[in-house]
Amino acid sequence: MPVVGVHADPSCFKKDMNSDFAFQVATPTGWNVCICNDAMIREYLNASDEYLSSTAPIQGFFQSRFTAPGLFHKIPSSMMSKALTWSRTRTRSGDEYFPSFIEEIQHSFEQEIHNHLQSDDDWNQFDCYTIASRLVMGLVAKLLAGDECRNPESIDLFCDYTAEMLVGGPYIRRFPDFLKPIIARSSKVVNLSNRMQKLFLNLINTRKMESEEREKAGKQPSDLTDWFWRWTQQQKDYNLNELDIAQLLAANTFGASFNTTVVLVQCLCELATRPKYISLIRQEVIGVLRANNDTWTKEGIDSMKVLDSFIKESHRYNCFDHAGTPRVVKQDFRFKNGLHIPKGTVLMTPNAPMLFDEEYVKDPFEFDGLRFYELANNSKTPEMFKYTSTNPHYLQFGDGKHVCPGRFFAADELRLILAYLVFHFEIKLQRALPENLKIKRHNVPHLGINVLFKKIER
Repeated sequence: MPVVGVHADPSCFKKDMNSDFAFQVATPTGWNVCICNDAMIREYLNASDEYLSSTAPIQGFFQSRFTAPGLFHKIPSSMMSKALTWSRTRTRSGDEYFPSFIEEIQHSFEQEIHNHLQSDDDWNQFDCYTIASRLVMGLVAKLLAGDECRNPESIDLFCDYTAEMLVGGPYIRRFPDFLKPIIARSSKVVNLSNRMQKLFLNLINTRKMESEEREKAGKQPSDLTDWFWRWTQQQKDYNLNELDIAQLLAANTFGASFNTTVVLVQCLCELATRPKYISLIRQEVIGVLRANNDTWTKEGIDSMKVLDSFIKESHRYNCFDHAGTPRVVKQDFRFKNGLHIPKGTVLMTPNAPMLFDEEYVKDPFEFDGLRFYELANNSKTPEMFKYTSTNPHYLQFGDGKHVCPGRFFAADELRLILAYLVFHFEIKLQRALPENLKIKRHNVPHLGINVLFKKIER
């Protein structure tokens, strides 16, 4: 299976002698090996971190020791998974946590869309990436920093930092190791990272007393800043301080927002060019709201199966990573079938080719927003076809021991934003949708797309 972009000639995906084993690709920095066999994919995705590192590819690409020093620093990455699991569990509880996300969606739409409408009766133009980024970031800020999400300057900072990570890290990577610290000190991304750390540090220090009072009263943490502060007070062996927490939260702002923003842009573009799905999704949203006394609920959002299918198909059809789930080999690694992989190699899977392989997907080059809805309805295991599900042939969120812990929050964000949007607005594009940009192994929505919204009176 060649590693190529989506929307390519179907003949590019023809199976060859390597399609059920592996093949290697030479790069300027070493060998990449693409694993195509299901058993081998499961084996390497569940391998020990001592041999295969899931963090090293990110550290190398984004130069995170300079640009996001808290990403893989003192606090174990497993703790962010636990924090997100707490958050996911809490959204299903009876307290104010999920309603507060609904309030934040309403506030974000008011600030980012309603306040910028030139006309209530006509079409209004917005930059697709900018509006997607700011709507996503409002919810990310709510998760990480609570009421700080209502501060427009903080949202500006979060968005600027996320955008600069995409260029700042790769720019620093171009220099030899001895020059990188010098280049980093004068870079915009490191300056923004420092400002992010300072914001979270101030937030922690001003809320310590409030956090202690909430804990004594038996109340849940108010957000992930509160959660991590409480956790560090209970884990004295780690010798952690406020700056460690601030660095972790600042660094995870990028990871929590960028991929979700890309998928939201993809969904907006597909909706705007395929209006029949706007009608179908709007009908579903209206039906769910009526069944829940015109109230937005977690259970209602989870029940929107047409919307979930559309999001998953948009993500599949516009697959971001042609080759995904990278691992850097830290020590020589041998698969059970005998294949030897030397230290320094990067292992990957043929993500896009599997998503466009007729063996796994019927009519893969056709966009079908109801694809996963219909598959679920005809299956005894419908959960397998939800947006957040993973398997060896669908690795958008990874799989195995390092499957993305934030995928459930990302799904909630996307469903909330899109459901709220189609309920309140008509959507179309200003002009024909341009082809996605192919950058190395990535398939990126074209920047500069303008989306048009027209308000629906309710």
